[in-house]
Amino acid sequence: MSTLLRSLLLLVGITLAVPAFGNCLTANETRQGVLLTREVPFFSVFYKPDGPGLTEQKLVERNHSLQPVSAVYLHPLLVEKRVGPNGTHELKYANAIALDDLPQKKTWQSDTTLFLNGKKSVSGTTFIRFDGLGEETIASCSYKVWAINSRLELTGLPPIIFEQYYSPELRVVLRSVRLGPSNQPLSEVRFDRFQIGWGN
Repeated sequence: MSTLLRSLLLLVGITLAVPAFGNCLTANETRQGVLLTREVPFFSVFYKPDGPGLTEQKLVERNHSLQPVSAVYLHPLLVEKRVGPNGTHELKYANAIALDDLPQKKTWQSDTTLFLNGKKSVSGTTFIRFDGLGEETIASCSYKVWAINSRLELTGLPPIIFEQYYSPELRVVLRSVRLGPSNQPLSEVRFDRFQIGWGN
């Protein structure tokens, strides 16, 4: 086990992580928590369902050091709070979170306010759009996904845009592409393998 993976396991308090060799990830297994890993460049994230949303713990290797980041999601497509080396970023949404029926409704949006370390910063709007159905593959396993365009526009800041591939069965985003203002790809997270685990 690599030093990075061992550190991540300690970070999230996983007492057991079982590789699902020969098996594909199921919804029941995801409910126990799942560790998704990209080998190069190294990136690993642990998702644990929490009611309609989930919690996220990850370590990112930057400049030969590990940076822990944790987050809370109101829905797997909608982050509420992120805690990292630069402090706490929290987003408050004015509208009810209604994202499970996106294929029918096609869009969701809400007035949004950003709080930095508990202090109100700027306001704007979150837009989430359903763009169609597809499939994503991890470790030779295929999963049906929704293609989602997520856009956060805050006053005075450039838009934050992601193209996400979300498995409604697993309730996890399996691939994410950061887009620039003209929708050009800037970076991508696609996973190579997964492990099933659960925390203390």
